[in-house]
Amino acid sequence: HLIPEDAGRRLELMITGQVSTGGAMPVVRPFEHQPGKETPPKEEEYRSDDCLWLFNTIPAYVKETGDLGFYDKSLPFADQGQATVLGHMKRAIEFTIRRSGSHGLPCGLSADWNDCLALGHDGETVFVAFQLRFALKTYVEICDRLCRAEESSWGRRHLEVLDRNIKQYAWDGQWFLRAWRRDGRKFGSHENDEGRIWLNPQTWAVLSGHTLPQQARRVMNAVADHLCTEYGIMICDPPYRKTDHTIIKASLFNEGMKENASIFSHTQGWAVIAEAMLGGGNQAFRYYRAFMPAAYNTRAEIRQIEPYVNCQFTHSKYSPRFGASRLPWLTGAAAWSYYAATQYILGVQPDYDGLRIDPCIPADWKHIKLTRRFRGKQIDIEINNDAAVQKGVRQIIVNDRKISGNLIPLNILNNANQVQVVMG
Repeated sequence: HLIPEDAGRRLELMITGQVSTGGAMPVVRPFEHQPGKETPPKEEEYRSDDCLWLFNTIPAYVKETGDLGFYDKSLPFADQGQATVLGHMKRAIEFTIRRSGSHGLPCGLSADWNDCLALGHDGETVFVAFQLRFALKTYVEICDRLCRAEESSWGRRHLEVLDRNIKQYAWDGQWFLRAWRRDGRKFGSHENDEGRIWLNPQTWAVLSGHTLPQQARRVMNAVADHLCTEYGIMICDPPYRKTDHTIIKASLFNEGMKENASIFSHTQGWAVIAEAMLGGGNQAFRYYRAFMPAAYNTRAEIRQIEPYVNCQFTHSKYSPRFGASRLPWLTGAAAWSYYAATQYILGVQPDYDGLRIDPCIPADWKHIKLTRRFRGKQIDIEINNDAAVQKGVRQIIVNDRKISGNLIPLNILNNANQVQVVMG
């Protein structure tokens, strides 16, 4: 939101990194990328998660700018042909659905964000199943807004099928599985001695909208019980000690580091968002504070990296270096951390028709002041929480005018605005 024009240009670049199959090139190099002329990846080079990040980024850009016409903008594929932005999004869904395994869940392909899970091309990933679920839900929402009834119906049909498959094959009784190998081996099951529970499928079960409140609370309680530490949330538990590295490469790492049950920074913001969606303001901020670099300004001997930067991972409780961080800068954690803090803890969320204010904060936060620029307008916001709640907006007053609900319509905003939010 600070640089929407630059963000738009970068987003278009990344969209043109999608090839006509619907999959994504592993790397897009701005200085040499030639849309329409690139050689597409070989089938064994596709990563199953890459093309599905479009569904987080594109709607975020449109909601920030209000440019609904962006969905109908025509952009080339990396190799050949072109489609509207909405067409690129549909192609990504089709790519993923075509590559489904025996349980009707997306195939792992070369990797599914986690480079150490050796699922094989036709193994199935529950994490990407939830990404696909988020993608379908988002696609339906966009098509409803654009009055594309046929496309919306198409998305709903696939969403119903996927939800049934997730319910039948991904639920492990207390939490969600991480993945299936092609040979039927399960990852992230209570039946496993190692890697019994994984973080990503639990958080994304909530983010995707698949889980009902009771089940969502259950899986996030499992996260708190099994994965939470004072320095952040582990990627899985327990670590891999004996499993052959041809089954999972995590066993090549020492326990408590990298993909072998470390505190992986990229995943932390997703846990914050999931807790905030469920109304757990105390827990959401506790998770946020645990991995926030500045929280370690007085404990440099533990953290061992710069206090102003995120790292790839932090050693977990299974390591003798518990709390020490490694590989600063090499992570997607910074953007997700900012997004989680501003849009889910503070709850300032751009939407198509205005700005939504829906904080989820610690109960002992009484008064918050912040300023947000939104579509060229300045909005000074004061949040009052004398009721000591974690979530729930009782009243919003915009420029001395009470509004209904928590969405501030764009058409009532001036160039400069005063907004009072009363929680309760």
